[in-house]
Amino acid sequence: MLLAQYGTSSSQPSSSLIPQKYNFQKAMFQMENCHVMACSEWLGCLMVSQQPAPGAVLSGCGVNKLNVATMESGQYIPIHSKQIRGLAFNSRSDGLLLSASMDCTLKLTSLLSNSVVQTCKAEQPLWSCCWCSDDFNYVYAGLINGSVLVYDLRNTSKYVQKLRLWDFRAPVITLSYMPRATSDAFPCGGLLVGNLKGVCFWEMKDAKYNAHVLPLDSGGCTDIQTESNTRQCLVTYRPDHTRNYVLCVMTKLTKNSLPDSADKYKCSCCQVQTFKGGTTCRLLTKNAIFQNPDLGCDILVCIGDESTNSAMLWHAKSGSLIQKLPADQPVLDICPMKVNQTNLLATLTEKKVKIYRWE
Repeated sequence: MLLAQYGTSSSQPSSSLIPQKYNFQKAMFQMENCHVMACSEWLGCLMVSQQPAPGAVLSGCGVNKLNVATMESGQYIPIHSKQIRGLAFNSRSDGLLLSASMDCTLKLTSLLSNSVVQTCKAEQPLWSCCWCSDDFNYVYAGLINGSVLVYDLRNTSKYVQKLRLWDFRAPVITLSYMPRATSDAFPCGGLLVGNLKGVCFWEMKDAKYNAHVLPLDSGGCTDIQTESNTRQCLVTYRPDHTRNYVLCVMTKLTKNSLPDSADKYKCSCCQVQTFKGGTTCRLLTKNAIFQNPDLGCDILVCIGDESTNSAMLWHAKSGSLIQKLPADQPVLDICPMKVNQTNLLATLTEKKVKIYRWE
C-alpha cells in the first residue's frame, strides 16, 4: 500500500489529474479560543465555537456566525456554560445546529431565531455529537466515559438507548454517521464511533444497533470522517510506539457474508490509501474527505498538520499532494462547502478562519 509523502511546493499541484486548486479569499480573525466549526450550505454560513476569555464582553461558550457569502463575521450566540466539543448540521434546510459540550448537555439551536430550542441532559461531559442521517429525529452524543447516548428529539427528557462496546473509560472523541444506500458493496447505515480503544461501526437496523468492530488499528483514533457516496471513511491516528507520525487511513466499508448462514453478515472495511502526517498530535484536529468539486467520482482528502501549521490537500486515488494551505497556528478543523454554486474550503485555528475558493 502506498504511503503518501508530503511534497515541497505549496503553489504547484503535484498531480496533473487536478489542474485546479484552492485560492485564498479572506481570513476572519476577530475570535479567540475556537475549537470546532460546522457549515450550513442552506444558510450560507459557518458556525465557529468560541470560548471567551475571562472578563471578556461575550458571555458563556457559544458560536460565532460567519457569513460565507459576504465573508463577514456576524452575531455571537451563547449556548453552553463550558467548552463546546462538537457541532453538526443536518442536511435539511431547517437551520438547526447540534452542539455537544463539557457541561453535560447536548443542545439544539435554531439559527432562524438565534436561540436554544431543545436541551438533552447527560450524566457525563460530552466530547462529540452527530445526526442520524437516516432519521433526523435521532441524534448521538459521545461521552467522556466511552458511552454513546441516542436521543429522540420528539422526547428529550431521557436518552432512548446507550451504546457501549469496550469496558474502557476513554472519551468518544469522534462520531460520524454513514447513511443507508443502494450500494451492493455496503448498503448498511449506522454510526462510526472512535476512541483511544479502536473504531466500531454500530449498524442501525429496525431501530436496533448491532456492533461491528472494524479491522483497523486497535487504538489512538482521534478523528473519523465519512464520504457517503463512495462509502469511504478517513480515520486518523496519533503517533504511538510503532511510528512517530500521524497516520490517516482511508478505508472503504464492506458487507461480508458469513459462511454458516446466507442471512448473516459482518460489516468490515478494506484499506484504500494511507497518508503520513506530521510528528506531533497534541490537538484533536478534524480532517475532511470529500468529492472533487470538478469530478464527483474523484475524492480529495484534507489533513491538518501541527508540525508545519498547515492543511495538506491530497488526491486520494493517487496519494499525491495537491496543495499546502498555510496557517499561523495548528489547524483544528477543516470544512469543505458549496455556497451559491461556489466551492469553498474553510480552515480553523484557535483565533482565525481562512476561506479558500476552488478555481
